[in-house]
Amino acid sequence: MKELAKKSKMAAKAMMKIDHQTRKKVLDELGANLLKRKAEIIEANKIDLKNGQEAGLSGAIIDRLKLDEARIESMVSGVRAISEQHEIVGTFHGEFTNENGLKIKRQRIPLGVILMIFESRPNVVVDCAALAIKSSNAIILKGGKEAKHSNEILHTIIQEAIEKYIPKDAIQVLASDNREVINELLTLNEYIDVVIPRGGEKLVQFVYDNAKMPVIAHFQGLCHMYLDKAADIDKAIKLVLNAKTQRTGVCNAIETLLVHKDLLPKVAKTLTEELQKRGTELRVDKEFMIHSGSELKEATAQDWSTEYLDNILSIKTVNSLDEAIAHIDEFGSFHSECIVSEDENACNQFLNSVDASCVMINASTRFNDGGELGLGAELGISTSKLHAYGPMGAEQMTITRYVVVGDGHIRG
Repeated sequence: MKELAKKSKMAAKAMMKIDHQTRKKVLDELGANLLKRKAEIIEANKIDLKNGQEAGLSGAIIDRLKLDEARIESMVSGVRAISEQHEIVGTFHGEFTNENGLKIKRQRIPLGVILMIFESRPNVVVDCAALAIKSSNAIILKGGKEAKHSNEILHTIIQEAIEKYIPKDAIQVLASDNREVINELLTLNEYIDVVIPRGGEKLVQFVYDNAKMPVIAHFQGLCHMYLDKAADIDKAIKLVLNAKTQRTGVCNAIETLLVHKDLLPKVAKTLTEELQKRGTELRVDKEFMIHSGSELKEATAQDWSTEYLDNILSIKTVNSLDEAIAHIDEFGSFHSECIVSEDENACNQFLNSVDASCVMINASTRFNDGGELGLGAELGISTSKLHAYGPMGAEQMTITRYVVVGDGHIRG
């Protein structure tokens, strides 16, 4: 692993010299190759899906693992969007001339070597490779064994796309079924500049406990939606259904719904019926149950702190906006939080009080996604506070340095 990391460091140095047109050629070729080899990707993915089902993986994990024609085309769209984005690397901003005549400006440069450790989703391989190319970083990708065959074919396709233009060591995908290598990689801070864990609580905690280099955590998505007393009823129901059931096993789906007590008589029954039609298991407090007209499972204290990643929704009645905010403060994971309200003051209070990487006002939490927010794709959604907060695209994979231009200036 030390030799591999050393090669990545050398590749990162070379990547700094790659120009915009070269990066664009690589990304365009990658997109074309993915489409050409779509059938191979689907066949490899079928092996992973079969193995996952036989191993008893949950429906949510199987969903995250799946690569069908639509998802491959979505990956390609992401690569193309990244290719067409404005240039990031080497750009200058904040330029000014000081009183001594020195020209001072800031320049965006790559982070260097990024180690990405992730679970389940094979599309991460392509998304992260494309973003690394766009931002001129080298990246080491370590996926989980459940996506072994999918990750391998995607790695092959990426390597074939880049070999004519940039060092092959710039994008490395490690064997998915060898977890032991992670321990060694986390000690190689001489060569690896930052590690990004994207997965379950155990994985993220392990990386925090053992990494010798900085960690940007892509942690839990314990997301909330608050239906304010001034919410539009039709809008509220539509938003809840989308945020919970459009895809249930993803980090930006809501896990807890907070409903103002004044709104309960207007929404509880319809919400219950519509969610149950979609197979959602409801875990609710007594007040909601009374207004729902149904015998539902009563929520426990543990439900408020659980990221289900499944078609389960906990529902809590609150007496005020302040109580909703206090609940989010206690149980939120700094990921995605939403208010549904027609009261501008309530929306502003929510926005100014809730700490999350993305705050939604009358919009589904499912929009907290790099592709949806104009990044083309994402490395993941950072719930850390240092360097990046929210979806990480090419710009978030760079850092700024100062450039000072003088004419023989010396300091007196």
